[in-house]
Amino acid sequence: MKGLKHFVKAIKQHAYIAIAVFVVGVGAVSALTVHIVHSDNSTSTTPTRTGRGGQQVTVASVASLSPNGAPLEVIGQVTSENEATILSQVSGEIVTVDVGLGDSVSTGETIANMENSAQQAAVVQAQGSYDAAQVALEEASGTTAENSTVTSVQADQNAQNTQIAAIASLQSTYTALDDAVHTKADTLLNNPRSQFPTLNIVLTYSNDTDLFTTILTEREGLEAVLSDANTLANSATTTNIDDSISTMIGYAQTVEQFLNNLSQAVNELTPDSSTASTISTFQTTIGAARTEVTSAVSSLTTAKTNYDSATASSMTAANSAGGGTSNSIAVAQANLEEALGALDAAQSALQKTIITSPISGTIVDLPVTSGDYVSSFSEVAKVSNPNALKIVTYVTATDAQTLSVGNAAMINDTIPGVITEIAPAIDPETGTIEVDVGLTGSQTGIIDGDSVTVDLDRSASLVSSAETLNASSTSSIIIPIVALKIMPTGPVVFTVDPATNTLLSHSVEIGSILGDDIVVTEGLTPDMVIVTDARGLVAGQTVSVKK
Repeated sequence: MKGLKHFVKAIKQHAYIAIAVFVVGVGAVSALTVHIVHSDNSTSTTPTRTGRGGQQVTVASVASLSPNGAPLEVIGQVTSENEATILSQVSGEIVTVDVGLGDSVSTGETIANMENSAQQAAVVQAQGSYDAAQVALEEASGTTAENSTVTSVQADQNAQNTQIAAIASLQSTYTALDDAVHTKADTLLNNPRSQFPTLNIVLTYSNDTDLFTTILTEREGLEAVLSDANTLANSATTTNIDDSISTMIGYAQTVEQFLNNLSQAVNELTPDSSTASTISTFQTTIGAARTEVTSAVSSLTTAKTNYDSATASSMTAANSAGGGTSNSIAVAQANLEEALGALDAAQSALQKTIITSPISGTIVDLPVTSGDYVSSFSEVAKVSNPNALKIVTYVTATDAQTLSVGNAAMINDTIPGVITEIAPAIDPETGTIEVDVGLTGSQTGIIDGDSVTVDLDRSASLVSSAETLNASSTSSIIIPIVALKIMPTGPVVFTVDPATNTLLSHSVEIGSILGDDIVVTEGLTPDMVIVTDARGLVAGQTVSVKK
């Protein structure tokens, strides 16, 4: 107390001092907050932290933390693939075949394209949802892209608008399901709304009786599904939107499965002079019905994401006029991550409709033509090359998220290649994901069985919210999420002032979340030295740097 009295006496007589001492239960650190009341009645607050050198932190250069400062370097195994049988990854209609029997193809060259208008629409919608989630995070942090605060009234209005849009999406989804079944699919059946529907006589020309039984059983149950969907669409309220959307998506998936089976039945038919026209009409009708349902599901997913984001933003604005609470920011971050996952899934689904060759060689078998319907894992083509080599390597799940089929690769620093396949799941034994690389240049210098170094280009998949599906963001930097801290004014990283050993905050712009890492699109340079773990830290705090 005597020390404090001496401190008070040292201040000018016209100033009044209020000193609050808070003892922090970590080590022997104390914090002083000094409130000074000046002669003009204005005040200033000076936080200081004292202790034995301050909290210890670790620092590192951004370049050393960022995995995309250079291509991903891995070790691969050279294997020989004399002949590659190319299978479709999804079921659908072949709309274009870009090669012919006997043609030469190179690694990564497109062989065929499947009907993917629904997948393209899903990517656009998922991109929009991701953009909206990013804006919601900015709003939750207290700023918009124009660096202006969002008022409670504005946020409430946005939430009400998304509620209205979500309910409208539920109603339009029911309309789409009703049209897909009653208007389109039912043209292929007799007495479809009865208890015992039957198939159009043309469909009975196929011998797939098990499939026919499945179709008729599914159709019998659809009347109840559509009735429930109609009730749901007309009774949804603002208090049960999330549950209503999830339930409606389930109804839509049931209809979608029925349409997929009906489409398979149609495409298994062999047309002759008397049935060709009818079969072609059936294919067009069912194709339109499936697209209608797929688009409806995508719209519902978008409506749910927008609704969740707007609701979180409204709660944030109500809690704070100038910035969100840590809880609301966490909700916005979770919504952003969910939207990113939906975008990644949509992009992956689109990529699976483009059939490419994993090796260079000659087309020796091509059992499909334009207009054919193929099931998942059906043979699309066979490529032969007695001298074909490929590289098999493995990466972590986090690194896999930064790679895309089609990205460039370099083997032993001299041989160019391209990523031809990324396994869809983690190998349970190794905990890694297989990545296959085809060779696009000379294979001189490597043989079957060699171990090689492979540099995988991952810049093309670091797509920011403002960029298109195939654009690259080579200026983006990846850092661990823990090096980032979300403040009411936005995300920041910390550096240490060498003169005072205090933390300085630096605002950054963020993009995609990649496992335990995050893309930073603005605010960092590779040579910046930042604190590697920002948790529990604040600007102005005195720290000591671990050596």
